[in-house]
Amino acid sequence: MNHMQKGVIMLIKSAITGEAQPLPEGFSIDEAYGFIVKHKIMMLAYDGAVRCGIPKENPTMQKLFQSYIQGLLYSEKQMKAVSEIYSAFDENGIDYLPLKGCNMKYLYPKPELRLMGDADILIKEEQYIKIKKVLSELGYSDLGIISNHYVWDSPELHIEAHISPMPASNQKFYDYYGKGWAKAHKSEGCRYIYSKEDSFIFLFIHFARHYLDGGIGIRHAADIFVYMNNFCDMDYSYIEEEMEKLGILKFYKNVLTVLDYWFKNGNVTDSAKIVSDFIMESGNWGSFESSALATGHNSFLAEEKVSGTKGKNFFNEVFPNKKIMTQRYSWVDNKTLLMPAAWVARWVDAIIFRRKNIKIKVKKIKMMNDEKIDEYRDNLRKSGFDI
Repeated sequence: MNHMQKGVIMLIKSAITGEAQPLPEGFSIDEAYGFIVKHKIMMLAYDGAVRCGIPKENPTMQKLFQSYIQGLLYSEKQMKAVSEIYSAFDENGIDYLPLKGCNMKYLYPKPELRLMGDADILIKEEQYIKIKKVLSELGYSDLGIISNHYVWDSPELHIEAHISPMPASNQKFYDYYGKGWAKAHKSEGCRYIYSKEDSFIFLFIHFARHYLDGGIGIRHAADIFVYMNNFCDMDYSYIEEEMEKLGILKFYKNVLTVLDYWFKNGNVTDSAKIVSDFIMESGNWGSFESSALATGHNSFLAEEKVSGTKGKNFFNEVFPNKKIMTQRYSWVDNKTLLMPAAWVARWVDAIIFRRKNIKIKVKKIKMMNDEKIDEYRDNLRKSGFDI
C-alpha cells in the first residue's frame, strides 16, 4: 500500500469513525482523486477529508463536494423509493428480504456515505405475478431477468429482485443458499431478515464471489469493516464453521488481516498483501482483463489445466448447463427435453435485447490466455481460496 492509498484509507476511517486520522506525509487529495473515483468512494473521501482539515476551497475538494451533494440527493430518493416498495409489499402480502446496500446504508454514520447502485431484494418466485403488478403500479419499468434476478428501473431506483441470493454460475455458493429462505426469520409485516451472523456471511460471500469473478473494491471491503464494528458480539465460531464449509476460510482470514492492516496498522502477511493489492487495483468492480481471466477460469475450476479455454468457454456461453438455464427459465425445471427450446429463447433474447452483452463476452473470450489464466488461478490460491 503506497502513501496515496494509505491516505485514502485514512480518509475512509475518518468518515466511518467520525474522528480525524493522521494522513501520511506528502498525501495529496489531488493525486488521490482518480483513485477515489475509480473506487466510487467520493462520499466517504469528502467527509473524511473535511474531518482531516483539507481545505474545502481546494479545486479537487470542490469536485468531491459536488459528488457528495449529488450522492446525498440520490440517496434520499433511493431511501424514499425503497420505503415505498416495502410498504407496498406489506400491503399486498408479498414476502421480501432486503439484501446488501438496503441494509448497509443504515450502518454507516450517515446513510449517504454508502453509495447504493441498486436495491437488492430477495423475493419468492411464486409471488412474482403480484410483484410485477405492484412494481408496475409504482412506476417501474420491467427490464427482464438477468441471471438470478428480475430487473426493474425508475429514475429514482434500480431494483434487482432476486429469486436466489447467489447465481448458479458459482455452484458452491448457490448450493449453500438455494432459494435463500431456509435461514430467514420473519420480522415485521411481510419482511424477513437473516440473523446478524448470517447477514454477515452473505455480505462476505458476495464480496468473495466478486473477488473471484474479476475484482471488488475498497467500498465493499469497508462494508465488512463497518458491519463488524456495528455487531461486535457476533458468534465468530459459527461464522468460521460456515466459511470452512464454503471453502473460503483462508480467504476470510486474509481479508480480516487486510482490514486490520488498513484500519488498525496491523501487520500484513504475504498472502494478505496479495489480497490487499488486488482490491486496490480492482477499482469498484475489477478491471475488464481480470473479469475476462475470471470468466475463463471459473468455467473450468475442476480442471488442472486451462488449455482450450477459449473454445470451451464459447461453447458454455452458447449452451449453458441445466442449472443456469433453470434459474433463468423456471419452466425448464431441469427437464432435459426443454433445454433446446430454452437455448433458442436465450439466443433470441440476446440478439434482440442484449447485443452489447454479446460483444462484451466475445471481447472477453478473445482476451483469454492460458498462461495468464494459470497465473490468475495461482493468485486465487494464494489469496486463500480452496480451488
